[in-house]
Amino acid sequence: MPTEFTTTSAGVRRITKVDPNEALDKPNDPKTFLLLSGVNHALFGKRDAKQYGTTTLAQIEERVTKLGKELGVEIVCAQTDYEGEMCQLIHYSRCLGGVIMNPGAWAHYSYALRDAIDACDSPVVEVHISNVHAREEFRHKSVTAPVCAGMLSGCGVLGYDKAGFCTFKTKEHQTAF
Repeated sequence: MPTEFTTTSAGVRRITKVDPNEALDKPNDPKTFLLLSGVNHALFGKRDAKQYGTTTLAQIEERVTKLGKELGVEIVCAQTDYEGEMCQLIHYSRCLGGVIMNPGAWAHYSYALRDAIDACDSPVVEVHISNVHAREEFRHKSVTAPVCAGMLSGCGVLGYDKAGFCTFKTKEHQTAF
């Protein structure tokens, strides 16, 4: 099954079905980046405005897509509430220029996601809208951040812009932060 895409009326390109093995045969596409959103992120704008603000996921995707166009790169977006699918999307991203990822709660306990990121050939930047260090103690440690090129937390939706700018414009991804 090949990876399938759809495009919204706002011009946001989304992955609707992923084939993680496709990246093994696909040539590297350094001008395409993945904006990857994790569990419960479809509820952005509707849940806990104190922690996450009122910006919806669609608005975040539009914002990052626009930034990508300004910087000369293409953005593809994906959101999943399923940990295995999140890992498959990371596997697929091996042929891309990089990943901006908000893993949500999975950052704090998903060793499967950590291993997928560690095996990824593309730089992954972890983003959290809220300041995870100012929240419950179990959120203070990210098991995924140590295998990412960088991590931003507590910048609100501007964290996506910062992660995008660093990921899209930095040739030495591992020293972007």
